[in-house]
Amino acid sequence: MDDEPVMEPLSYDELGAWDDLDSISLSDEEEGYDPCTIDPRATPPDIADIDRTMAELEAELARLRVRRAHLLAERALVTRLPAEILSRIFELGVHERTSLLSSLSLVSRHWRSVALATPSLWTYITLDNQWGLTRIPAFLRRTRACLERSQACKLVVDIDIGYMDHEELKEVMSLLQPHLVRCFDFRISAPCWDALPLVRPYLAELGPTLEQLYMRISATEAQDDTPHCTLLAQPCPRLKCIILEHLPLVCIRVPLPQLRSLFITRDQQYRRSVNRRFGVAFKELLATLTAAPHIEELRLQSVALLLDGSECIFHGTPALTRIPSLRMLTFNLVDASTVSLFLESTDLPLLERLAVGMEPAADEHMHWLPRLAPARLPALRQLDLRTCAVDGPALVPFVRALHGLPQLTGLALSCPRLGFLGTQFFDLLASGPAATGVWILPRLEALCVQQCVDVTGHELLRVVCARRGSGVPDVADIKYLKIAQCDSFDLDVLEQLHSVVETVRLH
Repeated sequence: MDDEPVMEPLSYDELGAWDDLDSISLSDEEEGYDPCTIDPRATPPDIADIDRTMAELEAELARLRVRRAHLLAERALVTRLPAEILSRIFELGVHERTSLLSSLSLVSRHWRSVALATPSLWTYITLDNQWGLTRIPAFLRRTRACLERSQACKLVVDIDIGYMDHEELKEVMSLLQPHLVRCFDFRISAPCWDALPLVRPYLAELGPTLEQLYMRISATEAQDDTPHCTLLAQPCPRLKCIILEHLPLVCIRVPLPQLRSLFITRDQQYRRSVNRRFGVAFKELLATLTAAPHIEELRLQSVALLLDGSECIFHGTPALTRIPSLRMLTFNLVDASTVSLFLESTDLPLLERLAVGMEPAADEHMHWLPRLAPARLPALRQLDLRTCAVDGPALVPFVRALHGLPQLTGLALSCPRLGFLGTQFFDLLASGPAATGVWILPRLEALCVQQCVDVTGHELLRVVCARRGSGVPDVADIKYLKIAQCDSFDLDVLEQLHSVVETVRLH
């Protein structure tokens, strides 16, 4: 019997790491121009002579540069690398960017021979918008070459069947079908529900070596029905990660003994109706989670949990569904009822990190917060909140709930309503028993604020210094600060924060 994997402690770097908030948009700089070049008159002869001489010198300089590069290439150390080392370097490069493969083959005969002799370089089969609607024959030729040159290596197959008609789909899938038995990463995108039954017969061999699965259906306003077909035909003993976009769980109704991560969302490329959610049968979700004994992470985005009235939650004394290995739980762009339903229906003894991002237009109180008490979630250590009501009158139930969460070591607040957090919350964190009777979050070690336009950094410094100087052994020092996209942040306070906090990250 294999030993159980050792769980690594959660990193504070994940606090506030919402996918759509990581990048900061910067305005493009205006291109400069030389006013001396704006002259409608004819160029004087002496200037023309100078321009001609400069062009000749630039051409000679370009020739010398090419000659210099050629001489350096002849004696370059890379040409002396053993083929097996060069092959490994190629593997790392192509893994990061698959388009690099075509360039590697053009450098020299030696590099091409090494590339052709490295089967793992030819394991990436991708059909996307770069191929378009008219290049399917070229894709087929390339795929045949990759399948032959990859030999017995595991494959990565990423195809968008929206770029094929019915006959092309049959030709592509027929070519891939006998090789899917060695596919460890399978990704498929389809334009509509009706396209899935066309693909299903060709996936019979998919499963034995599959480790990652991504399936997506394009969403439209007219699509409300979900297909009822299982795409996987056999157990997936090695499958660890599943991402479903606008697809029901019935598509993966096979044994998943090694599943570690499940992500369910509506079509992320569909922006016409931002607040529209994708329905997921709650009973089916719980059945999937309980059938995966090692699942550690669940992410639900733009999802509404659907009930049929027969769930245990309606019983007088409902029995909680135990998910013993779940460590990370994320709700994004959901309503408070969805969060409450899941937390009220489950027993999560190992849950360490909970991230909740409400819909931007939602105006709901976080009545689910009291359900995070240590008696229900004894392992919970990190709470990540986005677009949640924590200002004005909503600050009262929020702080009262935090009083019941003394076990938290990490707290993140992102995108408060109207962009303002206010100073009251930080004053309460820093005041201690003088204002609140006891310290709020006494074990707090990490604090993250993101897209809070009124945060200057001085309020964070007050919190850090107050806790360091409390003299109470049970009150932890703040060891990690993350400030991201806070326009009012005062850089003058940054040096002071660095002097009293082990890690300060400013984005």
